[in-house]
Amino acid sequence: MRAAFEEMRRVLCPSGVVLVSFHVGTEIRHLAEWWGHEVDADFRYFETGTVIGWLEEAGLIVEARLERASYPQEVGTRRAYVMARRPG
Repeated sequence: MRAAFEEMRRVLCPSGVVLVSFHVGTEIRHLAEWWGHEVDADFRYFETGTVIGWLEEAGLIVEARLERASYPQEVGTRRAYVMARRPG
């Protein structure tokens, strides 16, 4: 993940912003079927503090974070949103 965040930092304009969203947790969920189609997909969950650490290690400045519960029509997991900026 750090390499991905370093690449985001590299391509952002000075003071450019990135918003990262993810499911909160430590599990990996595997799907073999999704919306009536056969798939082979893994969904990896992350702790918010871990993602913030990776962003900061990549040289981005974290400016905001938000966690929320799922909406009734969504899978019952917490979501996180982290906004970070490239130094300007």
